[in-house]
Order: sequence, then C-alpha cells, then structure tokens
Amino acid sequence: MLNLILKDLTRRWRSPVPTVVMLIFPLFMTLMIGTISSGFSDEKTPRIKVFLLDRDDSALTRFILGGFQQEEMIKRFDGVVVGEEGFALMEKGDASALVVFPKGFSDSLLVGNTTALQVVRNPAEGIFPEIIEIGAGVLGTYLHNGVKLAGDDLARIQELATRDEFPRTGQIVSLAGSIMDHITQARPVLLPPLVQITSVKEKAAAKSGDSGRNAIFGYVMVMTTVMAVLFIATRAIMDLFEERQSGMLRRQLVSPLGISQIVGGKIVFGVLFSLIVLAILALIGAVLRWYHPPIDGLAVLLLSVSFSLASCGLLALVFSLVRTLKQAGGLSWILIMGMSAVGGSMIPLDVLPAALKRVAPMTLNYWAVDGYTKLLLGHQALADVARNIGTLALLGAVTAGVAYVLMVRKVRRGFA
Repeated sequence: MLNLILKDLTRRWRSPVPTVVMLIFPLFMTLMIGTISSGFSDEKTPRIKVFLLDRDDSALTRFILGGFQQEEMIKRFDGVVVGEEGFALMEKGDASALVVFPKGFSDSLLVGNTTALQVVRNPAEGIFPEIIEIGAGVLGTYLHNGVKLAGDDLARIQELATRDEFPRTGQIVSLAGSIMDHITQARPVLLPPLVQITSVKEKAAAKSGDSGRNAIFGYVMVMTTVMAVLFIATRAIMDLFEERQSGMLRRQLVSPLGISQIVGGKIVFGVLFSLIVLAILALIGAVLRWYHPPIDGLAVLLLSVSFSLASCGLLALVFSLVRTLKQAGGLSWILIMGMSAVGGSMIPLDVLPAALKRVAPMTLNYWAVDGYTKLLLGHQALADVARNIGTLALLGAVTAGVAYVLMVRKVRRGFA
C-alpha cells in the first residue's frame, strides 16, 4: 500500500497543475473577498449628505435642524439647509435624500392633528437613503410619543404663546413644574437608552492582538479551504476511474497487489493528500498572520484528520454508486457545491437564513468550518471542538467503510 501511495504522490508531483489550482483557489478567494470586506473598515466611514427643507420655520423645526450641528451628528451626517431648489439639486443626485418639514408641522403637533415628514430619496443610492428614511421614522415616533406624553402642556404652551399679554409668573412656574413631572416619569425609559451600541467585538479583537482585517482574511480562508479539500478528495478517489480508462488499473490487477489494497490505498492516499494541502494552506495563513497563537495544535490535527477521512469516505461512497467518470464528476460537483452553499463555505454560518441553518449540520462543511473557526480564530481548545471531531470521525469511518466494500465489489466487476 505504501508503494501505491508513493505512486500517486509521484503522479501529483509530475502533473501539479490540478493541485496548484486547488491551492490557488482558496488563496485567490480569500484575498479577493477579504480585501473587499475589510476595505470598508480601512477607510473613514463616509458622511451621509442630506438636504433639509424647513417650510414650517418654527421653533421646533429650527431646534431639530440645529441638532445636525451637534458633534456626534456632524461625524455621521452632512446636513445642508436648502430652499425649494433642493428638489432640483436632488434631481442632480447631490445628496442621499431630502427631508421636508411641511408648513404647519409644529401647529399640527401641538393640537394633535396628523402631519407627516416628506423624504425624497436618491434612487441612485441604496443604503444611505434607507438610513435617512429610518431616521425620519424614528424622529416621527419620538415626536408622536412626546405629544402623547405632554399633550396638555403643549396645548397650554400654544395658548400662552398666542396671547397678546405676557403670561403671569405663576402660569410659567406651573407649566414648568408640569413639564418636569412628565420628564421625570419618562426618565427611566429615555435616559439612559435601553439599547446601546458598543464596539465590544472590535475591543476584544484589539486585546487579543488580532486585527479585524486579519480576522476577515482568516475566516474566508477557512471557508474556502474546506471547499478546496473536498475537491482534492474528489480528485484522489476519481483516479480509479481515470486509471480504468488508461488501462493502469488492469496492469495493477495482474500484479501481486490485491483489489482491496488498491481501493484502500486510494482512500488512504486521499486522506494523506488532503492533510498535505491543509498543512500548506495553514502555513501560508500563519505566515500572512491570518492566524496567530495560541492555537491548540493537537485539536487542529485531529479535526483535520477526521475531516479528511469524512471527505474521502463520503466522496468514495458517491463514486461507488456511479458507473462512469462523467457521472462521478457531475455528481461530486453538485454534492460539493450544495454542501458548500449551505454549510458555510460560501456564506458565513452566522448569516445563513433560518431554514438553511437547520440544514447546515447535515454537511461536512458545517462541522469543519465551525471547528476551524473556533480553533484558529477563537483560540479555543480540544474540548470545544470534540463534537466536531467526533461527528466527522464517525461519519468518515462509516462512509469510508461502506465505500471500501462497494468499491472493491465494483472493481471486481470491472465497473459494470
């Protein structure tokens, strides 16, 4: 069997193109996807330009517009007050959106009548206009709740504001006291806000010395490497079909080698060659600092062996059920792409739709991607991936055993 494995390794060395392609594939995809994904974090977040048209020109709307001059708002928005020419400017695409405060906006709020903010979106943009529209909806919600909370006080403010004479001191004090009572009642809800946004993930990454950029590259490398190993396993097992066509299998059968040794040698070679590819890609990732210590080396080795065995076992089982090289290639491609699509090699596991998340554990990719992510990026230990290793090892042992029996029978029958 050792001679069979050395023979297959020599063939790979003399015809390295398919292997090199499988090595380049995850590197190319990692560099391309990682660069696109991390490029947004390397640059300063662009400010969203929004036009503000105040047709009401009231104290309330001037107060709202003044909020765009606050430091935190300036960091995120470029609020530009415009007149009616704002519509023409929007036609030119000069801003992400135009927010219009209609005439009588404040008066309608004070008396409890329905009013509306108008948002004119820039159709050439997708995300920024959506953010502004959502923001306008939040503002409307706050104003609505504010009116409901202090409706009587607002009516008294409007009444005092329309009088010709200056209000008496007692009326002002009474009104101020009522407003403070409402604010005090609402304080537990409004201050502090119930939901806060913090940079916990980024801070954690900074403490561990792992930048967000490298984490992105590392994760994409894991996703694509798992898919590449499945294709490597396919090539190893498919050699039986190619050797049958070339006549090499017939020559081997007349040698002292038995059929069981030939079939077993292919499966063992597939596992070893998958491990070699995994080791090369892991070394490249480490050199590029996509992965860094502490890493549980024993856990990585056990996970790699179990995943390689499961990959070769499953694909050998599939090949044992087909008759021709064309059928083997087509069915293996469908299987690998299907598992990769729902198992985390194309779409990150965390963002998979709920329906696919239920299907994902039925794929090899899921257990491998999840395990490598925990070990290489999460710096977890063997105990944390014991389930991943056990699942892949059990599946590999079962599929490889069944495939071995069926492949031996297939070779004896001459692939009939």
